[in-house]
Amino acid sequence: MPSKPNILLLMGDEHRYSLAGCYGHPVVKTPTLDALAARGAVFDAAYCPSPICAPSRAAMMAGRHVHQLGVWDNAAPFPCDWPTFAHSFTAAGYRTILSGKMHYVGPDQRHGFAERWVQDIYPATFNWTHLTREGIPYNKVSFSGETRIHHQCIDAVYEAGIGRTFDMDYDDEVTFRTLYGLRRMARDPERKPFLLCASLTGPHFPFRAPRAYWDRYTDEEIDLPKIPANFLERDPEHVRWVRNYGRLDRLVPDEVCRKARHAQYARVTMVDDYLAQIMEVMAKTGLLENTIVIYISDHGDMLGDHGLWFKNVAYEASSRVPLIMAGPGITRARVPEVVSLLDLGPTLCGLAGIEPIYPVTDGRDLTDLLQARRPAGAGRAIMENYGEGVWKGWRMLREGRHKLIMVPGVEQILFDLEKDPDEWTNVAADPAYAPVLQSMTQTILDGWDWQHCDEMRWQSEERRTAMLKAPQTMDDWQTASPPVPHCGPNQGRLRLRVNE
Repeated sequence: MPSKPNILLLMGDEHRYSLAGCYGHPVVKTPTLDALAARGAVFDAAYCPSPICAPSRAAMMAGRHVHQLGVWDNAAPFPCDWPTFAHSFTAAGYRTILSGKMHYVGPDQRHGFAERWVQDIYPATFNWTHLTREGIPYNKVSFSGETRIHHQCIDAVYEAGIGRTFDMDYDDEVTFRTLYGLRRMARDPERKPFLLCASLTGPHFPFRAPRAYWDRYTDEEIDLPKIPANFLERDPEHVRWVRNYGRLDRLVPDEVCRKARHAQYARVTMVDDYLAQIMEVMAKTGLLENTIVIYISDHGDMLGDHGLWFKNVAYEASSRVPLIMAGPGITRARVPEVVSLLDLGPTLCGLAGIEPIYPVTDGRDLTDLLQARRPAGAGRAIMENYGEGVWKGWRMLREGRHKLIMVPGVEQILFDLEKDPDEWTNVAADPAYAPVLQSMTQTILDGWDWQHCDEMRWQSEERRTAMLKAPQTMDDWQTASPPVPHCGPNQGRLRLRVNE
C-alpha cells in the first residue's frame, strides 16, 4: 500500500450549497454526501473563485485569482504555463488522473493531470465568446458561423420537466470509466498513490430529470422562493446586466419555477447515486482506507431566488459551494470559517505532505484547521467575475458575517448576512457599518487593477472573435489526451458537444 494518502476529488457542477441533507435541506435526498459528511469536515462558508464554470475551475486548479490567469469567461483559454496542484502531485510521484469535465479551453486539456480518462463535455474552443466592451448583449453564441440563442436564458427554465438529456449520458461515461479505472488500480501490485478527480456535469441544468428520480419527490415538497413585489427596483446595477443577458426581467409562473426546482432536486439525488457507485467500489477494493475524499462544486445556481436563474452573481446561492472532506487525519467537524476553493490545492498538498512545485498562491493551506490544530477563525474569501452577463469586472469579499460586492465606478453593496441572509438590504450607506465598509474596501482593492483587468478582458474577447473566422484551426482542441491503456482503446473519442 502506498505510504502517502490517495486523493479522490469528486465534483458536481452548479450544485447549490444548500441542496444536501448534510447542509440542512429538509427535502433533498443525498445519503452518500451525508455519509461522507458524517465522518469528516463540512465547511459551511466555502466560496468559488468565480460564479462561472471555466474561470472558477481554472482558478481552483492554479490557486490564483481569475485576473491573474486571464480566464475571463467560459470561452477564454487557460494558459498552459500556469502550474496547478495536479502538476505538484505528478511531480511528487502520484498517479494523476482527470475523469470528466473540467471545462479547459485551449489545446492543453490536462493541465497537470498525467492521464485523462474522459474527454470534456464542453467545447475547448472560443465559440462562446461575447463582445462586451460596449455593453451586455443578449445571450447569443456562434456555432460554425451560425448565431443562436444560448441555452442559459429564461427559455431554458420553461423547458423544465421529466426527461433524460445528453449530459446524463456523459455522467454515465464518467462514472463507468472511474469505476473501471479504480478496480484496475486496486489490482496493481506496484500501484502508486493517486490523485483522481472524477468530475460530473450534473446537477447543472437543463432542468430535467429522469422519471425514476423525478418520482422521488412530490410537487408539494418543492418550495418556492420568497420575492418582494418590487424586486426589480431593488436590483444593483450589475445584477441588471445579468437580467439583460439572460432575459430574466420577469418571473416565471409558480408552476414553472416548481418544475425547475423539482428537476434540480432530482438531479442532485442522481449525482448522489453516481457518487454512491464510486464510494462502493472504493470500499470494496480497500482503497478507501487510505484515501482522502473531497466533494465540491464549481459554483451554485440561483434557482429563482431574486427572480434569477443559473449563476453569474455574487448572491449566496450562486457563489457559495458545498465542501466536504473526509479521510486519514481529518477531524470530524462543522467548520464555520470562511474559505475559498483557492485553498483547495495548498490544502491537498499539505494533507499529502508534498511540496507545491510553484508555491505562489492566493489560497491558504487549511491542514491545521482540518486536523484540529487550531480553532476556526472568521476567514476570508474573494471572488471575481468578468464573464457572461458582466460589463465591468467585479469583486466580492466575504469576511465573517459581512459580504462586500465592489463594481468600481458603478456601486458598492454591503450585506450583513447574519441579519439579512436573503441579501435584500444594502447597508453600504448606513453609518453604523462605515468602519466595516472602509476596512473591507481596502482589502478588496488591494492588488486589483480593475481598469487594467477590464481592458485585458475586452482585448481577449476581440482576439478570440477574430479567430472564430478560422474555426478549423481549433478542431483538434476538442480531442482529449491519447487513449489510456487502462481504460480501453476508444477513450478520448467521445465528442459530445453542447449543440448536439
